[in-house]
Amino acid sequence: MESTPRLQLGSIPPETPFYTRPGSYAVFFNEKNEAGVIRNDYGDYFLAGGGIEPGETAEEALLREVQEEAGLLAEIDTFLGMAAEYFYDAGSRRFVNKVGHFFLISPYDQDLSLKVEADHTLLWMPLEKAYPLMYHDIYRWALEEAERLRENQ
Repeated sequence: MESTPRLQLGSIPPETPFYTRPGSYAVFFNEKNEAGVIRNDYGDYFLAGGGIEPGETAEEALLREVQEEAGLLAEIDTFLGMAAEYFYDAGSRRFVNKVGHFFLISPYDQDLSLKVEADHTLLWMPLEKAYPLMYHDIYRWALEEAERLRENQ
């Protein structure tokens, strides 16, 4: 797995302090070729995933987050790459460099008792609909990478 992002999006003013938030995110599809996306109660759309906790690998964090947000049990197919994005987090009132580790996965079961994020809803939608809804540009990048990989298989 690569150790630095292939892509750095966004910008912050020079000399502005920021913190780095590493996370793992999943791209996956159903039998209708629809992408699985998460919508929260604020109406934001994103890829299933989240922060990597101390002592966790990117893969462990990914599988944990997919369970917590969608109740999905899955296998990791391939690592799509890393991409990062600077943004201003209004909640913490700080700039963040969100560094995402992106994986293509295959869900094999759903157990809603594993889902702990009550404000997260799994939705299935065509890529052309999901793409413009994504909250972060790095999520769009990951969808493009997954689609490119699938076309070349």
